[in-house]
Amino acid sequence: MSLDDGRYSIGRPEYYLPLPHLGMALERIGLDPNGDYSPSKENLQKLMLAHVMAIPYETLDSCDYNRKVDFAPEYLFEKFVLNRRGGYCYEINGFFQSILEGLGYECSPLAGRLLFGREVYIPMRHRTTIVMIEGKRYLCDVGYGAGCAEGPVDIDEPGIQDICGYNFSIRHHDGAQFGDITLVKHAPDGTESDFYCVYLHPHTLLEFVHSNEVAQNSDRRVVRLRTETGSIVVDGTTFRRKVGNEVFEEEIASYPQLYRILTREFNMIVPRWSFSNSWPKEMAFDEAECRNEAARKVWFD
Repeated sequence: MSLDDGRYSIGRPEYYLPLPHLGMALERIGLDPNGDYSPSKENLQKLMLAHVMAIPYETLDSCDYNRKVDFAPEYLFEKFVLNRRGGYCYEINGFFQSILEGLGYECSPLAGRLLFGREVYIPMRHRTTIVMIEGKRYLCDVGYGAGCAEGPVDIDEPGIQDICGYNFSIRHHDGAQFGDITLVKHAPDGTESDFYCVYLHPHTLLEFVHSNEVAQNSDRRVVRLRTETGSIVVDGTTFRRKVGNEVFEEEIASYPQLYRILTREFNMIVPRWSFSNSWPKEMAFDEAECRNEAARKVWFD
């Protein structure tokens, strides 16, 4: 059923608008706004890698600012481009999809179920993107800032694929509760871990509105960005810089210190906190969430 076949009007049309300025969005991810990014696998790879090295994964709105998170293009443009911020998967993959659509790519959002290598069945609360180029299907995910496949993964390729120096594969299954495919990450020692499972049936953007409202209720402060030499991460009250195989940690003891890290290391434009607020922010975890966080560390640290 088409949403624009004349029988139905689109609810929440703001989600279907283009970005206010495509050129500024390309500049935000470090690309020449006058460059040629016409649909091809090579250009898609270029766009993805530029995106993950410019837009951080972060949960500051829900953890520190108590702000409602939205993924309408105008909201994302203000947050990502004007304020040089980041977001989580609903926002980041939404921004990337808007860029692709502005460049003429055929793409749709997909819903996924996060696994991170653990055998725990959780609700679907991940958004990723499927891109079609010359009849081939690619899974494209820029929604983590570091640690995920940083280039397009060929959905129909049966073997292991080298994606920017890391090995991934696609496992197909029956489309029941674990979706149609699973993205699998292969470690250098030969072990493999399931990243997430995905339903390949394209979703309308409206189907992510409710799950986004649920996903934004997080007390865990995470800011994560891929760099040329590794990554930089704020994890709760710890700032971590990875350079090659070396990891350097710094304890964050105050909001002013966190503000300096966000503005200087991540180049964000963020409001100052009221320095009378208690530090550190209280973070309540249930046992399941602690297990989830331990699984994330295996993937991203």
